[in-house]
Amino acid sequence: MIVLEEHFEITVGQNLKRIRKDLNLRQHQIAGDDITRNLISLIENDKATLYDTAANIMARNINKIMSERNLNIFIKPEDLLNPERYDARKKADTYIERLKNDLANKKFDIELDELNEIEAFLNEWDLTDKKVKIYELLGNIFYESNNLSKEYYYYFKALEASYDLPNMKKRYKIALKLVSNCIVTGKCEEAISLCKYMLISQDDLSTKSKGIFYYNIALALKKLKNFDKCLRTLNKAKLFFDKSDHKNLKSIFMLEGVCFYRLGDYNNALQSYSKIIEISDKKNNLDEICVTYINIILIYMKRNDKESVIKYLDKVMDKLPYVNEDSFYLTEIYFEISNVLLYLKRYDACEEYLNIALVLANKNSKQGSYRKYLGNLMELYIEANYTDKLSSLLKTIEDEISNIKLNEESLLVLKLLHYFIKQNRIEVAADFMESLIHNEKGV
Repeated sequence: MIVLEEHFEITVGQNLKRIRKDLNLRQHQIAGDDITRNLISLIENDKATLYDTAANIMARNINKIMSERNLNIFIKPEDLLNPERYDARKKADTYIERLKNDLANKKFDIELDELNEIEAFLNEWDLTDKKVKIYELLGNIFYESNNLSKEYYYYFKALEASYDLPNMKKRYKIALKLVSNCIVTGKCEEAISLCKYMLISQDDLSTKSKGIFYYNIALALKKLKNFDKCLRTLNKAKLFFDKSDHKNLKSIFMLEGVCFYRLGDYNNALQSYSKIIEISDKKNNLDEICVTYINIILIYMKRNDKESVIKYLDKVMDKLPYVNEDSFYLTEIYFEISNVLLYLKRYDACEEYLNIALVLANKNSKQGSYRKYLGNLMELYIEANYTDKLSSLLKTIEDEISNIKLNEESLLVLKLLHYFIKQNRIEVAADFMESLIHNEKGV
């Protein structure tokens, strides 16, 4: 037998009461100084009408208390006047919980239908505080799934919506996520502008947060190859970090060292890297120490100081077995070791470490790095004259090579090389290719 459930519509007074109860507020708190607690009681018991003027006063009082409690909850007068809007807020909470659970359970493959459903809901109901939270959570999911374009889109939407939320606490945290995406995707000018805007517009920035924004400006400047300005900005960033804040100081010294290296100031670069070693935890920061030693090795390779290269390579090799296999840096460490071994012409060892880097890149879905490492493996086989291994590698990646998309300039180069080879002008083709390779590497 089917039982029909009755649907009871909630009144405006009942809606006001449930909002107050949900937010753990007393009648006198939402009444404030402009209306009486008795009026609140009459409205909640459906003995008086809630008009726009009173709804505005109550909403203002509620939001003031939420702000004092450091809660990013924003109630509009319409939420008090229209029970359906508050029902929609409850539905928004179910979306928020679902997205939080997806993040906690590492379920990042959000379905398009689900995404469209959420977008349609947010477009139908202008629930500012819920919109900010949902967009930020979607940004987090796409960050975890390495979908950079959608990550950018939702962090941008979250930040944009946050400006409709007066006195929002810690808005800068969303901005930092967007800045990081911009730097990774090459939108460096946008990242710098956003950092500068947050520095002058956000009153709730802590001293440490200001330092982080300056660091991100410096990072963007480094990406733009403006190394002198990057170093000046890093000097500003240092002022905002306590001497005991080793984590952020190590990031600053690392970027500082890279800039000095790119400027050819190897002595100052070595000093920056030495500071990292000094303040690093020798037991728990082994991956960072290895990265620092590798950067030191690069300097000695530039100086063609093989003795020092070998000395620091040995330091890396001593620590490598104890680096956490989940380290963010591990793949790149193996790759850089292979480059050092190639410099030392230890070809077999170079191949071993390069293959490990390839396996790790593939495992961690770092396709850009994977293709880069394949290119280095080809270079190794060419330099070492491993003809059979090169042929075998080319067969293995034949499909990938055939799917390479060429631009007009690359196509023109290939046509010229093809012409020289058909004309049996092998030396001309070889010189032409060598010139192109040197230009690409900046030699």
